[in-house]
Amino acid sequence: MRSGPLYRLRSEAGTGRQARATLEISWRETKEDKAKGWQTMLQIQAKMSAHTTVLLVLLHLTPTPVHLTSWPCLDSCKCDTDSVHPHGLVVNCRGQNLHQVPPSIPSNTTTLLLTRNNLTRLPDSTFSRLAHLLTLDLAFNYIHTIEENAFVGLGRLIALNLTGNHLRLSPATYPAGVYRPLTSLQVLRLENNARKRSQSHQSVASAQSPSRRSVAQFSSESGSLGNDRLETDIHSAVVPPTLPSSDDQGEAPSPELRSGASIHDQVSQPDASEMQLDYPDEALSHLPSLRELYMDGLENRTLGPGFRNLTKLTFLDLSGNKGNCFLGDMSPETLVNAPYLQHVNISKCRITNLTADTFGELQDLRVLDLSFNFALGFDRLGDAFEGLAKTKLEILEINSVVSSWDLGTQITAYHLRYFKDLRYLWRLSARFNRIVSFEEGALCNGTPPNLTHAYLDANLLQLAPYLNDLICLEKLEVLHINGYNSYWTPQLRAPFLSNPQDRPDSGSVCVSAGAGTRGAESLETEYREFVFPPKLRIFKARHFGLFYKLMSIPVNPNNSLERLVVGENHFRIWKGPVTGLENLKELELSNSFGNAIFPQFLSSFPFLEVLDISGNRLRRVFRYFNEDGAILGGLRKLKVLNMSRNDLGDLDNSTFINLTNLELLSLKVNAMGSFVHDISHMKNLVHLDLADNQLHTLPKSVRDHLDSLAEIRHITVNMTLNPIGCTCQNIDFLKWVRDTRVDFGTHKDYYCQMEDGSKMMMADIWITINQLDRTCGSYVGVFVGAVASSLLFVVLLVVALVYRFRWKLRYLYYATRLSFQRNKRHLDDGFKFDAFVSFAGEDMEFVDGELKEELEEGRGLKLCIHERDFVPGQYIASNIVDSVQRSRRTLVVLTRALLASDWCHYELQMALMEAAETGRDVLLFLLYEQVPSHELPREVLFNIQAASYIEFPHTESDRGLFWDRLADALRR
Repeated sequence: MRSGPLYRLRSEAGTGRQARATLEISWRETKEDKAKGWQTMLQIQAKMSAHTTVLLVLLHLTPTPVHLTSWPCLDSCKCDTDSVHPHGLVVNCRGQNLHQVPPSIPSNTTTLLLTRNNLTRLPDSTFSRLAHLLTLDLAFNYIHTIEENAFVGLGRLIALNLTGNHLRLSPATYPAGVYRPLTSLQVLRLENNARKRSQSHQSVASAQSPSRRSVAQFSSESGSLGNDRLETDIHSAVVPPTLPSSDDQGEAPSPELRSGASIHDQVSQPDASEMQLDYPDEALSHLPSLRELYMDGLENRTLGPGFRNLTKLTFLDLSGNKGNCFLGDMSPETLVNAPYLQHVNISKCRITNLTADTFGELQDLRVLDLSFNFALGFDRLGDAFEGLAKTKLEILEINSVVSSWDLGTQITAYHLRYFKDLRYLWRLSARFNRIVSFEEGALCNGTPPNLTHAYLDANLLQLAPYLNDLICLEKLEVLHINGYNSYWTPQLRAPFLSNPQDRPDSGSVCVSAGAGTRGAESLETEYREFVFPPKLRIFKARHFGLFYKLMSIPVNPNNSLERLVVGENHFRIWKGPVTGLENLKELELSNSFGNAIFPQFLSSFPFLEVLDISGNRLRRVFRYFNEDGAILGGLRKLKVLNMSRNDLGDLDNSTFINLTNLELLSLKVNAMGSFVHDISHMKNLVHLDLADNQLHTLPKSVRDHLDSLAEIRHITVNMTLNPIGCTCQNIDFLKWVRDTRVDFGTHKDYYCQMEDGSKMMMADIWITINQLDRTCGSYVGVFVGAVASSLLFVVLLVVALVYRFRWKLRYLYYATRLSFQRNKRHLDDGFKFDAFVSFAGEDMEFVDGELKEELEEGRGLKLCIHERDFVPGQYIASNIVDSVQRSRRTLVVLTRALLASDWCHYELQMALMEAAETGRDVLLFLLYEQVPSHELPREVLFNIQAASYIEFPHTESDRGLFWDRLADALRR
């Protein structure tokens, strides 16, 4: 299998029956990485028979079987052929308002789905005819009684789902021999059944903070951030494929909504207040093949001695994710009778205390999930590590084990005093724990020796001295410290040198558009060396609160980093160089407010294969500072380039000139009006994404190259949401789209723009081409008329251009004349004045009085005032141009009188021309008089919004600060 960028279609479960599919583009990890992620799960199920594993995987992936044929086999049910067992049937009776199990179910049924009906009891011999049944789903009914012989005849049953009923966990509910016939049962789900809840339980449930819902939602949806926010689901790596609880979550809907009558009026239920809740270990002890058990967790209850008979039980889920769980205090006695467990999920169980040896008897324990036990805290968790050191724990999930109201947690050496003894642990997930930092030295002395994957996302980590301890994590390969959008992310400074005398001064303070009202301190100095663990390959710090100008960045050279994901931070300037990351293969800086890239920055990564710089502000960079493709020129090994959502406009032809190995290029949502780039050197191109631009066509050179590639491999082009021109001039392109082997996707996602500006869907492209063939003939009269019209158009265009650029032409004329005169007078190139003051004659009193007194006499600036400083004998227009060019800034005193002055308008135009020619900031507006925006000419309003301005305070107390700020602005 070829290494390199990985393009795959990933399906993700959504809410209810919805699902979503996204195209994922990422660096392919090694086979060892993927194998290790499932190694523990495969060991847990290694002894399962082959046909059972296939069945469970199928059920996990397709809760609702999909088949080519389906027919009604009962009055209220449908039958499908079982795709795993061709001679069997899948009988689907979901949501049919059944009050009892239909007696005429075919005897060759292998899967029976009775979810969401009104069943209340299972009498003896209910399923005695179904000897071939393998899967029985009774979830979300109202079953409160199961008679002892209800499951007689189900000796082949593998999976039984009783989730969401009224089967309280109690020996009184489950007769001692009720499960005795189920000799082959491997998966049993009993969670989310009605049970006694104390007032204290309810108060704890109601006291949960509202933010916890978002935390749980994040953990279940964090598989991707496209746009992504996290790529690793909190539970995906620790839950093996098993029978799903049902196609929907939650309790069964009220019977009034389904049948019109309350079933509780017809059912006599046991009194919860008289029922002693406990695990029915005697009934469960008759399940010799049971491997996976899901049930509710009970407060201060232990797994009874009957669990010792379950020698194959390796997976236990008591969590509150889909059920009810309140464990309270846990001790060694809680799980002591289930010594064969390898996977334990007690997340969301409101655990309040763990003794030191709670898990010490589970010597084969491989996976433990303690997430969302908000009252646990790291003090109690640190005690539990002592017992876990006696196990073979490989995967530990401790997400959100502190209160969401916690102001911040520092992990100390005391917390990790036993953690270092977990010698088998290789994967740790500790998200949403309000972790601020680690005590200096704690990581070096308290980290397990074989830890390779650490996920610390959605904490409040600061850049502190503990970063120096990362070098101690010698085997760490994957580190995620992504932030979380719902949290306030603090701004983090670069780690300065430890010597205060070597600490550089910080740069200017600016406010970021993405940071709201918070100031973003940008550092223009060189950083100290950043230290990565020697074997770290993947580092992610998305939305981490980093506010940097990326200047010279040294990284420890003995690192193995291949993938660096730091998007959604605030990196405005990417200057570089970056040293020590020469072997980096994937870099993501998406949505980072970047607006300046220097060629030496990206050239610091010569072996880069995947680059994502989407969602920045790079139009100006690639338009004016990309001579000969210098910005991307050093990335000769690049295979994937994502530059979407940068408002790039039309790029220079040399932008991609050196990208000979490119396979995927994404330029969508960039307001591109044309794509005239030479891509003939891209011999490996497989996908070109130009969606959501302003493209009407593709030039013939691009089409020819795409055709040549399509002869070799499958190649795709995405031009959806572009106004494709359905005109005579573009008929060659339309025919090419129709006939080419290049895959443009379905035409229904494209639309045509007609000659009259109207639009139509591409589904009618064939009819459109035929119509254009008939009407696009060549006529001499049309040709002559077109030539005449073209000549007239050229003449009018020249006149229009002269009028349109009259101010620039006048400026160039006077600027050239003055330049000639200066050369003759051997004048120097320095600024003679700090500011040229543009004002109306009605404002002379203010300018010659307070303005001149405060700026010239009080603050040492030199102003150019036309009444005093214009050269006698020269034209006024020439004097204006000369004054603008010899002044550092042009200060416009904006009043109604200025707006009515033609010469002031001329001065404004000359200042704009000077700014365009020299690239320096020239204009500065002083709003001396409050003029409503509707009274301002459109051109003046635009310039005020585009340039800097300052308002004149009319209160004496504010003027001192005002004049200081104005003087400072004029000196820049």
